[in-house]
Amino acid sequence: MQYFARAESVVRWSVFLLFLLAPFFFIPVPWVSVVQAKMLLSVVVITVCFLAWIAMSLKDSEIRIPRSWLLIAALSIPLAYLISALVSGPSWSSLIGEGGGQDTVVGFVIWYVALFLSAVILGAQANRPALAVRLLMLSTAVIIVVQAMRLLLPAFTFGGVLSLPATSVVGSWHDLGIYLSLALFLSLALLSTSVFEGAWRYVALAALVGAAVLLVVVNYSDVWLALAGVSLLYALFRFRMPPAGARFGGYKLSLLWLLIALLAGAMYFVGPALQRALPASLQITQVEVRPSWKGTFAIGREVFAEPTQILFGSGPNTFPREWGRYKPLSVNTTQFWNTDFYYGVGFIPTSLVTTGILGLIAWIAMCGALLIRVVRLFRESSSASLLRAALVFSAVFLTVYHILYVPGPALSLLTFLLFGAVVAEEVLTGSISRSVISVSWDLWKGRAAALALSLAGLVLFFGGVQSTRALVSDVLVNRAIVQYQSSQDIGKASRSIALSIIVLPGSDRANRAGVELGILQLAALASSSDGSSGAQAELQGTLNATIQHGLAAVAIDSRNYQNWLTLARLYGELAGAGVTGAEEAAREAYKEAASASPTNPLSYLGLAQLDIVKGDDASARKNLETAIGIKPDLAAAHFLLSQIFARANALPDAKQHAETVVQIAPQDALGWYNHGTVMYALQDYENAVLSFEHAVSIESNYANALFLLGLSYYRLDRSDDALRVLRAVAATNPDDAALRDTIEDIEAGRDPFAPSAR
Repeated sequence: MQYFARAESVVRWSVFLLFLLAPFFFIPVPWVSVVQAKMLLSVVVITVCFLAWIAMSLKDSEIRIPRSWLLIAALSIPLAYLISALVSGPSWSSLIGEGGGQDTVVGFVIWYVALFLSAVILGAQANRPALAVRLLMLSTAVIIVVQAMRLLLPAFTFGGVLSLPATSVVGSWHDLGIYLSLALFLSLALLSTSVFEGAWRYVALAALVGAAVLLVVVNYSDVWLALAGVSLLYALFRFRMPPAGARFGGYKLSLLWLLIALLAGAMYFVGPALQRALPASLQITQVEVRPSWKGTFAIGREVFAEPTQILFGSGPNTFPREWGRYKPLSVNTTQFWNTDFYYGVGFIPTSLVTTGILGLIAWIAMCGALLIRVVRLFRESSSASLLRAALVFSAVFLTVYHILYVPGPALSLLTFLLFGAVVAEEVLTGSISRSVISVSWDLWKGRAAALALSLAGLVLFFGGVQSTRALVSDVLVNRAIVQYQSSQDIGKASRSIALSIIVLPGSDRANRAGVELGILQLAALASSSDGSSGAQAELQGTLNATIQHGLAAVAIDSRNYQNWLTLARLYGELAGAGVTGAEEAAREAYKEAASASPTNPLSYLGLAQLDIVKGDDASARKNLETAIGIKPDLAAAHFLLSQIFARANALPDAKQHAETVVQIAPQDALGWYNHGTVMYALQDYENAVLSFEHAVSIESNYANALFLLGLSYYRLDRSDDALRVLRAVAATNPDDAALRDTIEDIEAGRDPFAPSAR
């Protein structure tokens, strides 16, 4: 009973902890991203809070739930996700996701439970919504301090988490701007109210000033427009409030908010110029790329072309898979051609693609319930509190951003917490009532309710544990990557991968990483001169383990083309080493990858490389042309085609592809060398010289390019230049007898190309 008595305190402070920590929480190590840290916080705290609330409810033998359509409408979203996942075929990716993804069943269950707990706990006492907002402003003050330190002291990266200037403890740079805009609105709207009394007023003022200054540094145009929009909405509300009791009169305050809206709107135009006037260290920009509305609708159109997916979509968290299948080929002409986008143009539009009409209905219900809150607020403007108005408009603000943008977990969690705070404030102001449900074991209805409550707790606990496993496993893979990049220690990185797989055997990302490390380890062992039986046994053991990692990855998720590409690359390496059956296995894996992601040219490029090793230039040419049809500016494919045409003595075609390579990748020394060899074969020695000089300017010790450059100089009767270059090559290759003979022939005035030169 002692533990049951403590449950109420655990629940109450867990909710307050989420308001305080969600915006700025991070773990100061380079392998735990800000997103992962916030998801871990959300899953652990919300799971513990819900279990404690169940214990508290069982102790009290009753539960009090606000009678709000917002709670019911919000519940439809995780239900839609669950039904979509079951209909499309339950998978780890849809239910849990790698790293505890947001667009998953468990992700939305967590968000809904956060909403529910926020509504129930904050609505239990009159001062709790205000305290939640105060803690949010305190969190804002912490964020401002952290970001100011990061900007003023660039070397201080908080353990490597904020390694780039355009990073923040909220999430992305854009997330920071959205949050600061929200904090600025809340602090302005409630500064003169009892929410910020005493010392809290100074916290709110610090948050207000700091947010305004940082917004100029962040300077996202849409953030200024969003701030203008929410300010205008608040101005309309203040206009409808009676002026009595207001410090400056209600109408004057509405005009003040209208002025704030105009200033925010003006910053949309003058913000860029103002940012350019800042010191160089503060002129920070972030390249943010995601599919457009057109691209997102194109994916949705293809997904819904299958009748079975119209109602339930392709399944939660499947947008990257559908993107690989149906993305517009025009994307392949950009530098993001090989990027797997996990979301479309916005969070809610992505959800509509993955959950279909059912998801659309759920989101319409959610947004409709929120719109009803706005309408009711204006109707009750004579009695509605400013806190309630600020909470409702903040919830609208963040919901709109879920339509137009893909917020990180901090903003998504905060959105649902604010939904709960809106419901709580409506309860406290008498706008809605609460239902009391008995969970007493004395009545059969109470026993049924208690069992249902206990079952819900078990389900959330199980989902929370699985989500935590996914997060920890993903973090361990990140640690392996950081360890290898910093120390090149394959053994240490492999141990992290092994631990990641122990935590979550079903992680295909961990198994893919195991393949990558295995290939590196195999190369190191193969190049070793140790021929002992122990070394051979280690080589065989590493080979077997690496193959098992590759097979495990495709077994875990056979619809993920990356798993097949990784396995194909492994078998391709083994085929190059002469391992029996490896070539056939590599071809099958490449075909599976092409089937899973037909808009990615890498599968056809890999098949062509296998063809070239086999000596089948005709098949290689066909696969390379297919790859170029998918991505016209694929430099590697043009490079290989130029060599194939050169071997066939089709030099004009070889020249065309070689020129394409140097246009696509002008800083690639190998491309210029290849172009030079084709020009040399065409006896165009002047252009050959230019190409070889380009290659040498990029890579000064490129011996082959220097050698052919020297010969090209000689063909142009520039014997002195030829000798200078060839002697430089000879200095680094003293054992090359043919090179020595060529130099001697030129020095003696003999033609080194003549059959009787010596």
